[in-house]
Amino acid sequence: MELRWGLAGIPDHEAVQNVGGRLGAARGPSAFRPIFLKMKGRDSVLETMTDFGDVTGITGQIEQNHQKAAEKVAEIHRDRAFSVIIGGSHDHGFSHLKGIREALQMQVHAKGKTTPRLGCINIDAHLDVRKADPAAGIKITSGSPFYLAIESGVLHARGLVEFGIQNHCNALELWQYVESKKVEVVPFEKLREGKAIAAFSKSLKRLVQSCDAIAISLDLDAAAQAFAPGVSAPQAEGFTSSEIIQMVEIAGREKKVVSLGIFELNPEHDIDGRTARLAATSAYHFVAEALRARTAAKRTSGVRILSRSK
Repeated sequence: MELRWGLAGIPDHEAVQNVGGRLGAARGPSAFRPIFLKMKGRDSVLETMTDFGDVTGITGQIEQNHQKAAEKVAEIHRDRAFSVIIGGSHDHGFSHLKGIREALQMQVHAKGKTTPRLGCINIDAHLDVRKADPAAGIKITSGSPFYLAIESGVLHARGLVEFGIQNHCNALELWQYVESKKVEVVPFEKLREGKAIAAFSKSLKRLVQSCDAIAISLDLDAAAQAFAPGVSAPQAEGFTSSEIIQMVEIAGREKKVVSLGIFELNPEHDIDGRTARLAATSAYHFVAEALRARTAAKRTSGVRILSRSK
């Protein structure tokens, strides 16, 4: 059966204000779609897509925004097995994972099975494990998604890979948190000189061995500012556009990867649509590789069936 997939946007940047970042990511989905929808190729990327629209009713209440976004993601995954989610600030990395997990829970409970183990690779300059506890007066920020995911049980700490993390972007307490939780961290300093792609493949392979479903969370500030100026927290050093696209292609080919979330696209600070174009191209190549891989798997399966019938 041909892969059918869903697209949705999360036009929200409320949590960026709580960490002092540059506002503008709420317009990320509206900057993404005009570029993405003009893309063409030999793969049926647009033909197999259902656009579920943007999350609506965004307010100043971050927890409510997270729930609305999670419901939108869950809606897609109840209807489709594959998705691309466009932010919005990266606190919605939590909404992304929560929605996938809720959909998986509904599916397996209906069949009397246990909930699949969810994994995530966060391609990012930041660990994004800032403590958040609104009841105690500790505000949710755009740097809180994986703290929220781990502490709420949406994601087990050993199911998270922090990939491309830059030392100067993260305070000591954040390093202490991931070390205490035994989260796998792949620092950017170990990925220079063309080492990123092999390292990404290795991390993905480990998750494939231990998880049943995997999401990729791409914070566009993982790319160097020369390639992605339109983000909330730009970085002088980071991945090239080619490295980002290669990584999501590898992820798309893996059948356990069910979703790509792209966050912190901030058109207010973009230059000539450079960052929006990187986001759109990444999404296109992710889906195209998934289509190719599943078509190839179907053909191989058909050959095996024929050979057994002889």
